[in-house]
Amino acid sequence: MGMELAWYLSCDGDSPYLGIRLPEYMPSFESFTRIAKNAERSGFTTILVPTAQVSAHYGAEAPTWDSVVNATVIAPATRTIKLLLAVRVGTVDPAICARTLASLDHLSGGRILYNIVTGGAALSMYGENVEHDRRYQRTEEFMDVLDGLWTKKRFSYDGEFYRLKNATLYPKPLQSPRIPFFVAGSSEPARDIAARKAEYAVFWGENPQQVRERVEDMERRVEETGRKLKYVTRFHIIARETEEEAYEAAEELLSRVDPEVLAQRGKTLAAYDSQGTQDQQARVHEERVGPNLWSGMGRIRDGAAVSIVGSYEQCAAKIIEFEKAGIDMLILSGFPLHSECERVGQHVIPLVREMERKLATP
Repeated sequence: MGMELAWYLSCDGDSPYLGIRLPEYMPSFESFTRIAKNAERSGFTTILVPTAQVSAHYGAEAPTWDSVVNATVIAPATRTIKLLLAVRVGTVDPAICARTLASLDHLSGGRILYNIVTGGAALSMYGENVEHDRRYQRTEEFMDVLDGLWTKKRFSYDGEFYRLKNATLYPKPLQSPRIPFFVAGSSEPARDIAARKAEYAVFWGENPQQVRERVEDMERRVEETGRKLKYVTRFHIIARETEEEAYEAAEELLSRVDPEVLAQRGKTLAAYDSQGTQDQQARVHEERVGPNLWSGMGRIRDGAAVSIVGSYEQCAAKIIEFEKAGIDMLILSGFPLHSECERVGQHVIPLVREMERKLATP
């Protein structure tokens, strides 16, 4: 098998249109399990269970469920798909997080992966005003605590943010030695922590050249540690029979944007100090940022904003470009999430695997 392909769950429902006040399919047991089951049947090996304090796709009052709740919902509803669970540092005590994720690892049969989210801005609405680099200092201590509790019978820690004395944790994760760490971020502190302590480095992609440069930079950092690191990036995908139909579908996705939602999203994006978000937003005005790459989603969405757009064959070929650039896992999403995963699974994934086989043939 070649590059691992993952899908996206969302935490604020599902809809064929973005930028509207409320999704067509509100967050629920039914909407989330439908996405997860369809992704599993469609050939995706992992599903990202994201976290957000407010909706990334709809209006300010759109309900946004907690990622741990969503993982608990879909874990028993699926059998093989791994759950890349995002939990933001600073919103939960690390010892509580360690117990929660270890419990979910047992519930899922050892399918939990931890996407460590430092956050693109301080949670000032909740009283947090920790500046960017100190948030990453806290993240590193958070990881130290989880690692210690998951791998040691008793664990003590004396950090700036967290302190433990002869602490114990049971159950330990089902996976050994512990649940893998995915560290997300584009800034220098994020890259440094990923190189030293993570199994996977996660960053938002813009184009194959940018992705290749990021992987090469991380490889230089990892070389000094003697560790092995895998690389993960994130794109939306809009695949149709023809390229023209795909770009028409891309514009249709944003054809019902509510002006008030657009204004509110603009204010939210302006407040981010995340390097990755700033990089993605710099691309928005360009629209088509490369062959079969479209940045229009950035009008509404923070974070990942670039989409792979084209015919089924073009989308498969673009995915192969990212694999050649050094990516080990590509996280994709398309809206509505529950049906676009089926389209990609039926028409794009088989082409990707065929192209990989041809590349591997001497």
